[in-house]
Amino acid sequence: METLALFLLILLAGYLGTGLVLRKISSRNFFPSGMEYLILGLLLNPGLYYFLSSSLTFDIVSPINSEILSKMAPVISGVTGLIGLYWGMKFSLVELLKTNREQIRVAIYDSLLTTVIIGSAAFAFFYYFIDTTNNILEILLASYALAVIGSMSSPYLLQKFREKYELTRKLTDSLYSATRFALFFSLIMFGAIFSFYNFNTRPTMQLTPIEFFTISIGIAISIGILFFIFLGRESDTRKIFVGILGITMLGSGIAYYLGLSPLFLCFILGILLGNLSRIKEKVIDTIERMISPLSIVLTIYAGIIWVLPDSTAAWVVILSFPLLKVIAKFVTHKTAFIAAFEKDRVHSGQGIIFLSSDILVFALLINYATVFNNQYTPIIFSAIILNVLTLGFSASFFTKRFLVESSEISGETK
Repeated sequence: METLALFLLILLAGYLGTGLVLRKISSRNFFPSGMEYLILGLLLNPGLYYFLSSSLTFDIVSPINSEILSKMAPVISGVTGLIGLYWGMKFSLVELLKTNREQIRVAIYDSLLTTVIIGSAAFAFFYYFIDTTNNILEILLASYALAVIGSMSSPYLLQKFREKYELTRKLTDSLYSATRFALFFSLIMFGAIFSFYNFNTRPTMQLTPIEFFTISIGIAISIGILFFIFLGRESDTRKIFVGILGITMLGSGIAYYLGLSPLFLCFILGILLGNLSRIKEKVIDTIERMISPLSIVLTIYAGIIWVLPDSTAAWVVILSFPLLKVIAKFVTHKTAFIAAFEKDRVHSGQGIIFLSSDILVFALLINYATVFNNQYTPIIFSAIILNVLTLGFSASFFTKRFLVESSEISGETK
């Protein structure tokens, strides 16, 4: 008993120490905080307790088991739905139409070409070195998921630098808009994965992937209409809060039952509410209060369900993924620069801006792992987490260096 208490004390100290170090790093380098919650999730991971029990002379009972995880799954589905709703409400069609076309082209290049490069490399490696089932569609979906989630860019770093240095120049504004729209486009591409999954696993429904994709959008629109009918002119914050929870749980529940993406369905719902609702600002204010605790929940859950692969070939994919992403971003944005019509809105080294990720990727990972449970899932999980950690630490330094070299930040050294 004393040994177990000491063990838990060491775990607690490790968690708190990691949190302190990461917060220090975050305050100086804009490293996205939240990794300490991933560590906490790992400390609750059943695999850790199994490993320790098999290595030590006494048994350590895991506080989390498969029954608890199965009960948590619908709740986590609702949480990912709320995250999707939040980002959907950030997507403005008016802003999209008013944005300079060059910024949209850069965003499309980033979301499409990077996905093609990473996905092609992942498919080749999965097919020749990992595959044991000869299921081409399964390999394609795994490669596509790794590419979409792994290539997703975050506007977080550039936003922080814009606020700190009050950057308002054309290049910074253009790249900031491009990172935001690239993220939105990646979320839409992510939703397509589940349409192909249902097409493959539910042949009796006789629906094409496009029809499954359309069903997701149709469900979101129907739920949005219900929101407008009952809360379209509501001003009471409490009623808005209850209404948001209601439509999100409804959409997430339907998506979870049908094997669709709760995050994508609620993202479409968020786009509808964000562009048509008269109480948009109140809805966003209400959701923003929940985003931080919900992100913590998702990050902890990601650590709990993280399973490490056991093959050497899988670890080659995982360890090489950050380098693959850097190469893909470099090629993509060199191409975008060469093809650009307005050179003052792009830069040959802008790929650095698109390297960073944030904890939104954990919502996508969990959403994916809830539906897809095959030999590729641990590889995708591990590769994305390693990518967030490695490029999360380095992206801040290289982003600032890029802004200094491109004269966006003046009076600073590299």
